[in-house]
Amino acid sequence: MTRKSINSGLLVTIGLPLFAIFASVGVAVIAFTRGDPTLPDEYHWEGMSLDRDFADARRAADLNVHATVQTLPATGTCRVTLQLDGALPPDLTLKLVHATHPDLDRQVRLPRTGASYEGHCGVVPSGHWHLELSDVAGSWTVRKDVLGGLDDITIDARPARAAAAAPAPGPSAPPAPATPAIT
Repeated sequence: MTRKSINSGLLVTIGLPLFAIFASVGVAVIAFTRGDPTLPDEYHWEGMSLDRDFADARRAADLNVHATVQTLPATGTCRVTLQLDGALPPDLTLKLVHATHPDLDRQVRLPRTGASYEGHCGVVPSGHWHLELSDVAGSWTVRKDVLGGLDDITIDARPARAAAAAPAPGPSAPPAPATPAIT
């Protein structure tokens, strides 16, 4: 008795749809048994917190908040020079959040000392930092992401002014040489 060979085209024609059906059933089982949990009843609180965040940033823009942050590694001090339209607050809060090392995160209270605000923040290594500066009352907030050291960082509530104060990116390409006219 001779054995007939199985048609590979027929196997593919039947096998692929069967595989798709089994895979779909498997995905449905996983979705129903291990799917995302339902939202908690208090989920809207996060939205309210986000709204407050936007209001704090808007308030900082209305006050025209402009600050310069300096770190002094020799003394482990952070110094902030603040300008705003209105009365200067007695104290500021500076949050330094590292992008990849949460053990480096810190929050520093900066009391006013003459024309600036100073507080002990320890040695701040270079890295990717998220800075958040606010008054202690929490009525306004300005933020900035910084790559590198925190030597002399400008934080501005108005992005247009911050962009104008930033140095121009590298030298522009030189103009193409003029081609002499062929006569």
